[in-house]
Amino acid sequence: MNSIEIDYTLPAPVCMRACFTVRGFTTLLGRSGVGKTSLLRALAGLLPGQGTPWGGLAPERRPIGYLPQHTLLFPHLSVLENTAYALRRPERLTQARALLDGLGLAPLAARRPDELSGGQAKRVALARALAHGAKLLLLDEPSAGLDTMTRDATLDWLANIAATRGIPVLAATHDHDVAARADQVALLAEGRIIQHGPARAVFSAPASRVAAELLGYDNIFERGGALWAAHAGAIRLDPAGAYFRVRAVRETGTGLRLICGPDPCLTVELPQGRAADYPPGAQIRLSLTGAVRLG
Repeated sequence: MNSIEIDYTLPAPVCMRACFTVRGFTTLLGRSGVGKTSLLRALAGLLPGQGTPWGGLAPERRPIGYLPQHTLLFPHLSVLENTAYALRRPERLTQARALLDGLGLAPLAARRPDELSGGQAKRVALARALAHGAKLLLLDEPSAGLDTMTRDATLDWLANIAATRGIPVLAATHDHDVAARADQVALLAEGRIIQHGPARAVFSAPASRVAAELLGYDNIFERGGALWAAHAGAIRLDPAGAYFRVRAVRETGTGLRLICGPDPCLTVELPQGRAADYPPGAQIRLSLTGAVRLG
């Protein structure tokens, strides 16, 4: 699997130093405003930044395909013509058609952008980015505006591109569910990459409170002099567990969601049961064995 080492320093609009590896389908996970888009734009040569790779090269000389949140397809051109736009050779339409066919987009070739769904438009924009021989794809919030089913299909498609074509993909997102579908994850906070590595390793062992919050852990608490984190579904009823008092309960589409306390205050998801079985004030016993120690 091809990889690219990133080491970039940005003075503005967000001051940062980002060092990590893009390998396969990699997500850059961070809160809104932390500088994810700025880093992508700097890598593409559209913002001032110093580092490797391609630091100092003009944007048009960088072998990068950059897809902002809006696909920016030309509305008066067909999918085929949009894909071929970056090509200058006489056989460009033939090459574009072959690319669309290889990406499973051939049936869309004659359509105009206003005839495409959101997911289709993103895929066509990616095809156009691939057409000029990009060695790195930069995607800003690739799941924005997509429903869950389309989002998942688009992310699977991206992962397949990275795997079969050997082109590293870096996708910026604030959504930990999107990040969880990647091969690699880099967490951006406090002007730097605070943790990175294979997605499974990062999600199962956050290194800090900030990392756990970014990764979607519902509960972060102190116990036994250490800091711990746990997903709501990892805390279970246990006759031998510690006593907690139910503060609030709500039925959801997948079960029950309880707020328990007093120390620590925990959010618990139960796959079954009725809200009436856990009235506020009731005592229950919970196991915290599903929690992970931070740091």
